[in-house]
Amino acid sequence: MKLVSERSVPVALVALLLVLVALAGLGPVSAWSQTDAQPSAVVPLLVNFSGTLTDANGKPLTGTVGVMFLLYKDQEGGSPLWLETQNVQSDKSGHYTVALGSTKSAGLPTGLFSSGEARWLSVQAQDQAEQPRVLLLSVPYALKALDAETIGGKPTSSFMLAPATSKSAGAGTHSTWAQYAFRISAQRRQLY
Repeated sequence: MKLVSERSVPVALVALLLVLVALAGLGPVSAWSQTDAQPSAVVPLLVNFSGTLTDANGKPLTGTVGVMFLLYKDQEGGSPLWLETQNVQSDKSGHYTVALGSTKSAGLPTGLFSSGEARWLSVQAQDQAEQPRVLLLSVPYALKALDAETIGGKPTSSFMLAPATSKSAGAGTHSTWAQYAFRISAQRRQLY
């Protein structure tokens, strides 16, 4: 006597897999809804920058020097979109490396790069004129990738479909996707 047909086994396995996937999906959804209020920054919101400090005569500024970093929308003119002052340690040639955003707890504001427009960085050593602006290249714009955690500013949990609770297209009433998967599986078994 054959209790299970050969065709019903794959259908039952598919239904079981659907149930397991649905149940596994419940954990992360609740975790997303709890962490959406306070997203954690996986990407450090800092940008490395290296340069050379010189005085008006071209002589290197050495040792610890107070330096203001200014970010602009345009190559010339306009007001800075962002600025930060750091104490920079330069070598005997005036060379230095800093992490822009390191003096701010939130780092560089990601909104500075969200428009996709060019950004220009200027450096001004203490008691010196502002140096010519330098175009920032692609790496700082990767900060925009942080926004990929949302869709249009909304968390992914906002786009989850609610389980159907009314009759639709003859499927019958079902309150969860798992029940729906079992119902489809049962209907298919009846066909064979």
